[in-house]
Amino acid sequence: MMTRRHLNAVLLLALLLVIGVAWWSVAGMERTLRDGRPVLVELAPVDPRSLMQGDYMALSFAIDDRLPLGAAGRLPSYAYVNLDEENRASFASVGNTLPAPAGQIALKTRLRDRRISIGPNAFFFQEGQGAVYARARWGELRVDDSGRALLAALRDENLQLLGEQRR
Repeated sequence: MMTRRHLNAVLLLALLLVIGVAWWSVAGMERTLRDGRPVLVELAPVDPRSLMQGDYMALSFAIDDRLPLGAAGRLPSYAYVNLDEENRASFASVGNTLPAPAGQIALKTRLRDRRISIGPNAFFFQEGQGAVYARARWGELRVDDSGRALLAALRDENLQLLGEQRR
């Protein structure tokens, strides 16, 4: 029979484990934002009625329109992209293995709003800053070696950062 003291010890250990896992996850994301390779991905037009909704912007990436479902309707694990001299990405192919083919970068794919995507479907910003971000044409992703991509910033048509840097 478990005593109250044993139960408290188990609960404390479980709490510490949850906190440790959360800290490890956040530290990994911070490391990706700090050290990840910058990849600029062109934004695709979004329904103007949903472009600005309070303090976030609905996002879509032009590369997403090129991502096919794999065999038997399966989601490909990665989109492989080429980078130009300014780190702008262009679609090359899809696949399920790492590392990416020579000279390419792998971006992990995910299912978002019933579509395959390489990035998030929204960008959050400070209330009242919608006009600043309405000029966004490029999303700056930071990508780690596993293909995990985190949205770090939005850029205008001239690749200039919009608003405050998120790094």
